[in-house]
Amino acid sequence: MVEFLPSSKAVVTTSANKSALANVSIAELGEKQVAIRTISSGVSTGTDKWVISGRFEWGNFAFPLVPGYQRSGIVEAIGSSVSHVKVGQQVFATASANYSDATAGWGAHTSYGICEDFEVFDATGIPPERSAFGVVAQVGFNAASRIIANPGDPVLVIGDGVIGASGALCAKARGFKPLLLGRHDSRLTKIHSLGIATANSNTVTQKELSDFAPIAVIDTVQSPEAFELYYRALPATWAAETFGNSRTGIGQIIFSGHTPDGANTWADMAHLQKQELTVHFVSGWVAHRIVQTLELMKSGGLSLEKIATAYPASEADIEKLFANIAAGKSPDVAAYINWA
Repeated sequence: MVEFLPSSKAVVTTSANKSALANVSIAELGEKQVAIRTISSGVSTGTDKWVISGRFEWGNFAFPLVPGYQRSGIVEAIGSSVSHVKVGQQVFATASANYSDATAGWGAHTSYGICEDFEVFDATGIPPERSAFGVVAQVGFNAASRIIANPGDPVLVIGDGVIGASGALCAKARGFKPLLLGRHDSRLTKIHSLGIATANSNTVTQKELSDFAPIAVIDTVQSPEAFELYYRALPATWAAETFGNSRTGIGQIIFSGHTPDGANTWADMAHLQKQELTVHFVSGWVAHRIVQTLELMKSGGLSLEKIATAYPASEADIEKLFANIAAGKSPDVAAYINWA
C-alpha cells in the first residue's frame, strides 16, 4: 500500500483556467526518486497557460492538476538507488511524480515534491531564482545552438517573453549580435538592461530590419504576422551566390516554443522556397542541454532573475499570477514563485 506524507502546498488547477493555492498529498519516496523542498519555481507564461487551460496537446493532463515544469530547491531525501545527488544539495528539477489527489501537469509549482532521479540536476553555485528557469532557458539555448553563422553576425529574436530573452542571451554568449523585437516597452527595457539590443515591433521599420541584415531569426511568437515582420530582412541564397553578398550560407528561421490548438501555418511556404531559407523547430528539453544551460547560468550568461518578477506563495498572489496567465495578460518578462 502506498503511504502519503503530510500535505504540501501547491498551485492546483481544478478546471480550465481556475487555479489557486491548495494542499496536495505526496506519495512515499521510491528507490529511484528524489524528494525536494522547493525554493523557487519558474513560471512559463506560454506553456503554463496552455496546461491550465486544458489546451496543451502533448500529454493527457486531467484536472485537478499541478502545473509547472521547472523548480529549484534542496534535496531532503533520496531513494536507495539514487547516487548522483545527495541530501542537502541544491538542485534543479523538471517534472514531479503524480500526487494522490492531483495529476502532475509536470507538477513543479509545489513547495515539496518527489521527482524521478533523471529529472534532477546539480545546481550548486547558481542562485535558486535563476536556476528555477532551467527549462525555458534551455529552450532558448536550443534555439541559439541551431544558428549557423560567424561570430559577430546579426541575429533577430522575435518575442519579449522569457524564451525570447533566453534565446537572445544565448545567441550573445555564442558571439552573435542579437536584436530582440517585442511589443511591450516595459519588458524591452528590462531585457535591454542585460545588454541586449531591443526594438518595439510596432514601430520598427522594414528598412531598419533590412539594414540590420540578420543571418538568422529566432521566432518565439510563431504566427503569420510575425513572419511577415521579418522574412524580407533575411538573406536569399541565390542573391548571395549571384551578387557576391558577403553573408554566406543560408538564411535561417528557428521556430522556438509550443503552439496549441492545431495551428499549422506560421510562414508563407512560397517565400521560404524563394529565399531558400532553412527552418528549424525546437521546443522540448533534453538532459545534456539542461546541463549546458545550467553551466551558462553558473557563469553569469543567463541571469534571468534580474528581469523576473517574484511572487510570494500566498493565496492572493497565486490567484493574481495565474489569472493573468490564463487571460494572456501577464505583465512580466519572466516570473517565479518564491516558496521559501
